[in-house]
Amino acid sequence: MQAMATGWMERIGRIAPTLRLALGPHAGDLALDRRRVYILPTRAGLLFGLVLATMLLTAVNYALALGYALTFLLAGAGLASMLHTWRNLVGLVLRAGRADPVHAGEVAELGLLLRNVGGPERFAIDLFVPGTAQPTRIDVAPGTEHLVSVALPTERRGWQALPRMRLSTTFPLGLWRAWAYWHPQARVLVLPRAETPAAPLPESGSAGTERAGRGEDDFAAIRPFRPGDSPRRLAWKAMARTGGDALLVREFEGGSGGRLQLDWDALPAGLDTETRVSRLTRWVVDAEAAGLSYSLRLPGTSLAHDAGSAHRAACLEALALMPG
Repeated sequence: MQAMATGWMERIGRIAPTLRLALGPHAGDLALDRRRVYILPTRAGLLFGLVLATMLLTAVNYALALGYALTFLLAGAGLASMLHTWRNLVGLVLRAGRADPVHAGEVAELGLLLRNVGGPERFAIDLFVPGTAQPTRIDVAPGTEHLVSVALPTERRGWQALPRMRLSTTFPLGLWRAWAYWHPQARVLVLPRAETPAAPLPESGSAGTERAGRGEDDFAAIRPFRPGDSPRRLAWKAMARTGGDALLVREFEGGSGGRLQLDWDALPAGLDTETRVSRLTRWVVDAEAAGLSYSLRLPGTSLAHDAGSAHRAACLEALALMPG
């Protein structure tokens, strides 16, 4: 009994590395060697085998020498096509690129690199990605690299791991199907959905109060209205003098004019977590588009006043990773 258990443990130990290779996830480059490529006949291949069996029985029954020759010729062609189908995948090296962050509900584009280090040209390789309707058809010339972009649907904010993908081919005759699984150890950042319709940007100071910043008595200039500007700063006299339709606002020195404080705790108490995240996301996007300086205060995280794409990305990442 103990010997039988030991034997089963040894078999499991030999199978386990193969299962890990098949299921992943796999870090770094993945070379498709013979252990990672599987092959089985297609429906056309099974029908082809049935026809060959019928031809062989007919040749035996009627002692047809030409029937034997044709049967064995076709059988040899079928076996040769099995080798070519298998070799169409073996030897490829796969590498996953990176995907830029997208908002939840949008489609992330992931770059995948297929390298044909050596061997013949690879034809008609289908890349299947879960969540997409159609596979991507790929041909890779000898000694080259082929970059393919695949679409990944997103649903929830936060880090989204890449799904397990499948490469498949029936080249050259369609009698056999070879396939391999690829599960890259990579992920894409999914940003929160921005609130729609957008709530107005808060007044300079905090996200929940309408108070003017210090230093607003120091008038600086008149400039065109930008999204996010307070209606209280509209320069009515200046607009009357110009007689145009353009909105003008007063700009002040020294205070918080144009500086927003987006504060989680200053939002209305009745909002749930996802609504708060969505509203702050919208405000970050709108404040950046308006060229304003803004800070973000979240439970356990605080980002100081700044502006620019790097600050926007840091704020959106902090919102995306907020506990639900």
